[in-house]
Amino acid sequence: MHSVLHMRSSLHCALPRLHLLLLVAVSVHLSAQSPSNFSHQSWTTESGLPQNSVHAIFQSRDGYLWIATESGIARFNSIDFKIFQHETVPAITSDDISCFAQGADNDEVWIGTADGVLRYNHGSFQHYTQGLPSPNVLSLASRNGSTYALTGGGLARFDGSGFSQIPTPSIPTAISFSGDTLLIATQSGLLQYRGTTVTHSYQQLMPSSQAIRAFGYMPDHTFWQRTANDLSFTANGNPRTIGPQALNHSRVESFLPGARGGFWIGTSKGLYHLDTPLSSPLLQSDLGTDSILSLREDAEGDLWIGTETSGLHVLRHRNFRSLPGLNARMVTALTQTGDGAMWIGSNGDGLDRWLAGAIHSLSSRDGLLSDIVLSLAPGPGEDLWVGTPDGLNHVQGDRIRSFTSADGLPDDFIRSLLLDNDGTLWIGTRRGLAHLDGQRITTLTHADGLGSDLIGALVRPSGSSDLWIATLNGLSLLNNGTIKTFTTKDGLSGDIITALYPDTQGNLWIGTRGNGLTVRTANGRFIAFRRDDLPNTVDSILGDNFGSLWLGSAHGVFRAKLFELIACASASSCTLHINHYGTPDGMPTEEVSAIGHPSAWKAAEGSLWFATRKGVAIIDPSHLFLNRVAPPVVIERFTVDDAERSGGASIPPGHSRLAFEYIGLSFVAPSRVRYRYRLEGFDKQWTEAGSRRTAFYTNLPAGKYRFLVQAANNDGLWNERGAELSFSIRPPFYRTPWFLLLAIALLAGLIVLIYRLRLRRVRSQFTAVLAERTRVAREIHDTLAQSFVGVSVQLELTTQLLAHQQNEAARKQLDQTRAYVREGIAEARRSIWDLRAATAQNTLPTRLSQLAESFESKSLKLPIQIGGTYRPLDPAMENEILRIAQEALTNVSRHAQATSVTVSLNYEPDRLTLVIVDNGLGFSPQDAERFSAHGHFGLQGMRERAQHIGAQLAVISCPGEGTQIKLTLSLDNQKGGSAHV
Repeated sequence: MHSVLHMRSSLHCALPRLHLLLLVAVSVHLSAQSPSNFSHQSWTTESGLPQNSVHAIFQSRDGYLWIATESGIARFNSIDFKIFQHETVPAITSDDISCFAQGADNDEVWIGTADGVLRYNHGSFQHYTQGLPSPNVLSLASRNGSTYALTGGGLARFDGSGFSQIPTPSIPTAISFSGDTLLIATQSGLLQYRGTTVTHSYQQLMPSSQAIRAFGYMPDHTFWQRTANDLSFTANGNPRTIGPQALNHSRVESFLPGARGGFWIGTSKGLYHLDTPLSSPLLQSDLGTDSILSLREDAEGDLWIGTETSGLHVLRHRNFRSLPGLNARMVTALTQTGDGAMWIGSNGDGLDRWLAGAIHSLSSRDGLLSDIVLSLAPGPGEDLWVGTPDGLNHVQGDRIRSFTSADGLPDDFIRSLLLDNDGTLWIGTRRGLAHLDGQRITTLTHADGLGSDLIGALVRPSGSSDLWIATLNGLSLLNNGTIKTFTTKDGLSGDIITALYPDTQGNLWIGTRGNGLTVRTANGRFIAFRRDDLPNTVDSILGDNFGSLWLGSAHGVFRAKLFELIACASASSCTLHINHYGTPDGMPTEEVSAIGHPSAWKAAEGSLWFATRKGVAIIDPSHLFLNRVAPPVVIERFTVDDAERSGGASIPPGHSRLAFEYIGLSFVAPSRVRYRYRLEGFDKQWTEAGSRRTAFYTNLPAGKYRFLVQAANNDGLWNERGAELSFSIRPPFYRTPWFLLLAIALLAGLIVLIYRLRLRRVRSQFTAVLAERTRVAREIHDTLAQSFVGVSVQLELTTQLLAHQQNEAARKQLDQTRAYVREGIAEARRSIWDLRAATAQNTLPTRLSQLAESFESKSLKLPIQIGGTYRPLDPAMENEILRIAQEALTNVSRHAQATSVTVSLNYEPDRLTLVIVDNGLGFSPQDAERFSAHGHFGLQGMRERAQHIGAQLAVISCPGEGTQIKLTLSLDNQKGGSAHV
């Protein structure tokens, strides 16, 4: 098994090294340094890897890291692994992965397996075996759209649809590009393939008893080659071989030229580093495993290491370092004495003195009043003042003196110290500010004008007579015996002062608890900084030699340029670049100490020391590793109502929830990648998302959209190109142009229809009015006019008779005239009723009652009976029923000589019945036929009206017994009626 692993590790993918070097751009290379200069992180199957043997590591052009294992492919985005295996991807016929190569497109990756070649592009896999000399792929190389596969049986080239074998004189063992020329290592020498021709190369391989597993050129044209046992270099014609003896008798499993110099060697017994081909290999790091199968530097300069049994590892250059061997576990205060020694106070572990790597410790056993150190102040030479909870110590060489409240101190709890220019000592306590001048101690308190009796940091700017005093209730200034206290009323961001730092330009920087940073400018103006990218509580402040301000807090250390801070202090809008440092940068913990003073110190050579709860964090601002690679941005998932969609999708209406999952592919400090996004077509400005990697939108209106996202790395460098995804939301059908046009057309048609109906109605009304006027005129002419003519004639005859003294004849003539008048009045009433009935808006029972009233007289009463529940009928039908009743009552009034008439209207569930009964003269059926034939009594008209509305009309009468007229109308079927007598 071991030999198999050895063979695989030595035959991992041989991407052209020179090409890689030209692509990788890093600001600081991983050179031969102490292991403490790197931070280490690892991933195993418990972290998401499919298997712990990592045979190849590859970073594709789009920024992803690809990991080859014996159980599939793992694609790493700095946060999560995405696993590709045969179980989920049928195109992957073998999970035994050996190597990778970059394709022509950014997301096109070629993958070598134990069963052919895979091509990954745009999220899908294609599998190729046809044309390969052997299915077992050992190495891949790709350049300018051409891909070459080295297998156990020979070399093949991809021609666009499949592979075809390239004949070689002997079996090739390794391939690599030099420019656009493919170099092929064989047992018979180094070959070159250009176009379609294989020829021998001018470069000669160094003699070796074993097959060459990898080779290539460095930027300085140094040629290197690797076998299982040794590593050889040829520089300017001078060869050098590093054998097993120089590598602790281990096998060479992998080799990687550094991007900016140096060489990494992965062996079966650990990781080695070479500064130059002529230097000796140095064992670099213990990764918890011996065998290093693969090495890769990413675009940001991190070194990725694949091991045989312990998974994936990364070494990152770190800016901070710590001091091993300290007694101090929780550091409280720091200072440097004149002899160059750094003094480190602790919370219970005494005091450490560090000088040139040597550590000397002091504790209560050596004369300190307490092993808890609260404050430090350097004196001349080796002198040191130490503040403890139990009093003040003065360390002078091997001599330690003590001062307590018994000696005149206001309190034994010494929170801060400052040795003044005149050699006197200022002592901050819980009960005021003490001043030690020789053997004389004086005390200033709140009663003297201090903000509070509990004193914090003390500073005196260089060359100034001002002494600045931090208190729990503002910032106090002591100058020439006068105390003035400044609070939030004067512009401070907060009254609890935690840190003070005077810069070289006359500004005083003030840290507060919970209210951020304030600056007192050189002209005496206080300006508060309230920003989300600066800490709320500032526990320490330092300035470096390069114009930056450093802030220590419980959430790490923050760095900003002084000139940018000052510009932001005097402008409403500004650009402020903030660098945040924490455990990924080498700090033992992000929590900077807030217990003692000073909790940060700038050493004489320029390094910055910060006290933390887990030791000392040291950074050299002159050798900062800055990440100058903007992170590639990828939109990994786009969902609509939790269903995944692709870019360019056309989303139907009715979907409400859209989500975009994105990531910036930065591996230096993934937790510090910051994002901003904007949805073109909806957002007017960018949304600052912080570290959040998902954007949500709901209930977007129809339209075309483009989602844009940008990312910034841990040092605030933005990839302003970012990533984008376009999509559209279709409108509902009632908002589409065709629907609007159709609606407009329908509306226009409806308007025309309404106009025409209205016109028809007006014409109908006009015709009806005209017909009614004609009818009224005709009836007046036929009835009233005729009656008046008859009356006029009768009156004229009466006048003649009276003139001849024929009184009896004249009386008879007057009676006849009165009959004509009565007849005229009756005809007038009928005409008025006909006009009213045509315009009345009352119900049928009401109108029938009104009709009966119009026929009543002193000698004739017409009671009406209404039965059942009224059911409205069609107005035309009700008019026909009313006309039948009118005609019947007219016959009674004219011919029946009745004294009693009963009208009953009865509504039943399925029919309506109208019955008119009189006690008049009556008539026989023969008379009825005769009258109907001659048009008398209106019987014919009544029958026609009944048939028109689908009713049944029955007339029952006998001479001397009155008449009954019965109309029956079916309410279910109003057609097919009949009339009979």
